[in-house]
Amino acid sequence: MSIRSETRAVEDRKQREKEFHNKAFQEETRKKTCVERFYDSANSSKGFYKNYLQANCRNKRVLEYGCGPDGYSTFMARHGGIVTGIDISEIAIEQSRKLAHNERATGVDFRVMDAECLKFEDSTFDLICGTAILHHLDFRRALSEVSRTLKPDGSAAFIECLGHNPLINFYRKLTPHLRTEDEHPLLMSDLKIARDYFGKVETHFFHFAGLMAIPFQKVRGAQYLSRALDSVDRFAFRFLPFMRKYSWAVVIVLTQPKKANSMGQP
Repeated sequence: MSIRSETRAVEDRKQREKEFHNKAFQEETRKKTCVERFYDSANSSKGFYKNYLQANCRNKRVLEYGCGPDGYSTFMARHGGIVTGIDISEIAIEQSRKLAHNERATGVDFRVMDAECLKFEDSTFDLICGTAILHHLDFRRALSEVSRTLKPDGSAAFIECLGHNPLINFYRKLTPHLRTEDEHPLLMSDLKIARDYFGKVETHFFHFAGLMAIPFQKVRGAQYLSRALDSVDRFAFRFLPFMRKYSWAVVIVLTQPKKANSMGQP
């Protein structure tokens, strides 16, 4: 493929992502479907991620990478962070600004921006974070930009879905209208790629047995079942490491950034 053709393909992909998410955020597509039941059940992974952000954002320059209208920018601003939220979707940024205004959140700024080509200087941020964003991007381009704009002593944290569990993949095939044609749930091989851009990569896996609690969310006492299944997952992921790849979600914590060249290579 020629350079011109490759560039056109990249721009077409980004345009598809923008149009899809503008429409989804405008129409609140996901909230009208049963997919929300999956996300509502992900308490342990979301709790771990949220606690990490709260513990590391105070008095720090923070970038929420692909913030969407329901991200954590205002949450981190309320906990002392100096926060910038970016998204390729103009609708997402418009809704985020409105939410911050309604919640009277200060210390937060939202900008329309391409996550694969950040308009920030090197070593700008103490903390970079994102929720289900990396699997929409060119993984190497994204990690290169995160590494470049992260301070040497900073950290990056992302919560992402994995693409190995056959049951979850079957559900994805049944609901193609809920996702873009270009997105790609992360694989274990992608997690290894992260080591090309960061000296330290920590991974925390969630939701294998815990997925069985989803049908019982409306049942009284469902939270106890969910906690019990989360305990099963913690045991399995610790003592049966081959099970980790079949989890639904992973929280990735990246530190010790390796600065990359203009081609995205470390």
